[in-house]
Amino acid sequence: MREELIAQLNAWHEADEYEEIVSRIKEVPTPLIDEELAVHLGRALNNLGRYREALKWFNKAADQGKKDPLWHFRVGYAHYYLDEYDQAIKAFKKANKLDPEDQDTLEFLEWSRSEKAALAAADEESEDAEEAAEADSASDASPDADSDAAKETKH
Repeated sequence: MREELIAQLNAWHEADEYEEIVSRIKEVPTPLIDEELAVHLGRALNNLGRYREALKWFNKAADQGKKDPLWHFRVGYAHYYLDEYDQAIKAFKKANKLDPEDQDTLEFLEWSRSEKAALAAADEESEDAEEAAEADSASDASPDADSDAAKETKH
């Protein structure tokens, strides 16, 4: 029975039938969803763009996943699409350490680092713009400064 279920889940994955996977596994009472089923569910949820929910299920399989580069990749993938680049980088680094030959991991690690750098640059530009706006409003808020300057030119 179990082997048939796993075979069916794999077949649905190959056919991009991720909703089928989610529906079938969710028929199992939650306490009976073991680490293997949790990973299948997390993978399907990732493919459906339900990243936060996927992370919940990957965390259920964290003990099993510690030495599995694919588990770390999937966790990193979810964090990447949640714009959580620090966590994504950490997961992709671990996946890369466990499987240095995986090109997808290297690509997502590079993308995560680029996105993190772009966000940092955008934050810095935003802070600079806010400081400039505050400086402008401070000079506009001081009418006495303009009248003092005008008085000096009249004398």
